Amino acid sequence: MKPWPLVLLLCAALPALFSCATAGKVASPSSPPATDAVDAGTLPDDGLVRPKEGAARLRVGQVLEIALRANPSTGYGWDLVSDGAPALARTTGPATPPPMDTQPPMPGAPGIARWWFRAERPGAATVRLEYRRPWQKDVPPVEVAEYRITVD
Repeated sequence: MKPWPLVLLLCAALPALFSCATAGKVASPSSPPATDAVDAGTLPDDGLVRPKEGAARLRVGQVLEIALRANPSTGYGWDLVSDGAPALARTTGPATPPPMDTQPPMPGAPGIARWWFRAERPGAATVRLEYRRPWQKDVPPVEVAEYRITVD
């Protein structure tokens, strides 16, 4: 018996076997909503504070990072409505971006928008961002991200 029919059968069956083995592990074809906050558990321990469940506590001098999913190719973008002043001040991010940001984005693909704030003085602050199209002034935002920040 020639081995070729058996090899062809295995080659045809392997993709089907792998798809069965990974069922439930593969992401659905539709991407998550553009405005989901980025999971802080996947980022390196770089000294930045990331809010959890809409809140964060910082000490003076620490840097807060807010990272939200966005897709500018849709015309939507995050608008910083409240920057947390005077307890917080906008600042630049780290010199080295996280590994997920090092690849050039594919046209039309979603990405991550980031903002950094330095804790300047003790107090309570609110950072609010609205996901909207800038030319649609009379339309409410499609998503709002609001964070309650306490600086000790």
